[in-house]
Amino acid sequence: MAQLDAFSEQELTCSICLDIFSEPVSTPCGHNFCQGCIGGYWASSSVCTCPLCKRVFEERPELSINRVFAHIAQKYKEVQYGEPPQPKPRQKAVISGASLADAEQILCDVCSGKKKKAVRSCLTCTASYCELHVVPHQQTSFYASHRLLDPQEALRGRTCQEHHRLLEVYCRTDQKCICAICVLEEHRTHTTVSVQTERTSKQRLLGKTELDLQTCIDKRNAQLTELKSKLHALQSYAQAELSEVEQVLSDITHSVDRIRSELVGGIEEKREAVIGRGQSIVTQLETKLAQLQESRGRLEAQAISDDHIGFLQSFEEASSPLQDSDMDIHEVDELTLRFSLGDVKAALGEIRERLDDIRCGEVHYRHSVSSLAESESMMSVRSMKRNEWSLKDLRKLKIGHKKIKTYLEDVTLNPTTAYPFLILSDDRKQLKRGEKLQFYRNNSQRFDVWSCVLAKDGYESGRHYWEARCTQDAICPDVLHSGAGTPRTLGASAAEDASQAPGDDFSPSGLRDLHTEPLLFPPRDGTRRCDRRRLHRPTCPCYVSRR
Repeated sequence: MAQLDAFSEQELTCSICLDIFSEPVSTPCGHNFCQGCIGGYWASSSVCTCPLCKRVFEERPELSINRVFAHIAQKYKEVQYGEPPQPKPRQKAVISGASLADAEQILCDVCSGKKKKAVRSCLTCTASYCELHVVPHQQTSFYASHRLLDPQEALRGRTCQEHHRLLEVYCRTDQKCICAICVLEEHRTHTTVSVQTERTSKQRLLGKTELDLQTCIDKRNAQLTELKSKLHALQSYAQAELSEVEQVLSDITHSVDRIRSELVGGIEEKREAVIGRGQSIVTQLETKLAQLQESRGRLEAQAISDDHIGFLQSFEEASSPLQDSDMDIHEVDELTLRFSLGDVKAALGEIRERLDDIRCGEVHYRHSVSSLAESESMMSVRSMKRNEWSLKDLRKLKIGHKKIKTYLEDVTLNPTTAYPFLILSDDRKQLKRGEKLQFYRNNSQRFDVWSCVLAKDGYESGRHYWEARCTQDAICPDVLHSGAGTPRTLGASAAEDASQAPGDDFSPSGLRDLHTEPLLFPPRDGTRRCDRRRLHRPTCPCYVSRR
């Protein structure tokens, strides 16, 4: 007891928590602190210093509990407060095992001496308060932003599972929250900061992440708005096209109904007229036949009669109907029924074939290389009447075109052979002559005199067929010889000198060495040879057929 009287309470009080020492440790400079207090102090600072003398330690010292000093502090508490001390009296940083076992009872961190039961805990101050010491948090505006919770709820999940102390430090090395004891033990060499410091750092990162998320949200909203607008436009476009197609089909249906009504009505009307006339003639003939049979009966009766005077008188009357019999036969010969529907049937057949060619979004032409306008004009009955080609010629043309279609080749032009003034399309399927020189790379395969270009592929033998559509700047397809014993190569030249009108069709001819016959439309005003001596060879193997 005398030894305890030699110590004052101030000498046994930690300068950090201002309470009796709990697990006291000594720093290399000789000052004493609670193990949890000094560990939390160093964890919240980037440099290890003594809280009292401010001495800087190059490395965090490894501190051990002063058992004798801890025993003296414990005995002092027993004498002064008359009760066994809590195993870990500093409730701000520790929860005793007895407390956990006893319904996790939390004591006030501010009470000195005998601790009272805490009623509220502050997450900002990381401390628990009894009814008396929680009043400043409830009445002072300075603490208005501090969040108060039930002590058990506040410490749930916020205590160290190993040391049962409050998690006050964040270990950046292990990326987790730890207590002050953990800082002095397994995390001694790790980078640690206070939870408040790490929260501030993470808050800044969270702000940047939130800004990035907001930017992403705005971008997605813009994309969503654009997509919805596009879908609405597509829906409107599809609805408009559907309405237009339905209207066209309705008009076609009405036209077909009208044609059916006119044709069927006309045929039936003419048939009824002819049949009615024939029935009238039949009735007349039957009446006259009955009269003739009656007259024949009278004649037969007179023939066996002995009355010569009566026979002669009845003979003139019985023979009189024979004079009208020739007229009746003439009327029967004139009774005919004929319908001039050849052009109508041909036109309807063309329309039926066109309708069969229609697919969703495109029209597949079976037998024509002409434009859509020309194809539509062929559907008109009037245009067929004006057309100088006969229906027989058209059928021959379709049959020949079907046969030659089996040898159709997809021609791709070779840009490395193009004459410098020729312009090729991106897909190498179209060609035109430009007004300016194209800066092509020079090579031995390029035409430098004639306005020509070769195809990418050539053919040694067999039958091959291709189609070329010519505009006002005509393209003359040709077969060029690359040398003896080498495959022939399809080529094309800009036939500017060929005097052709818009709408003329050019067809390759004279390709007998490839066993290919050209597809020609029936000529209307003969043929003429293409004068391409300046642009091509003098012996041009193609001629122009004008429709």
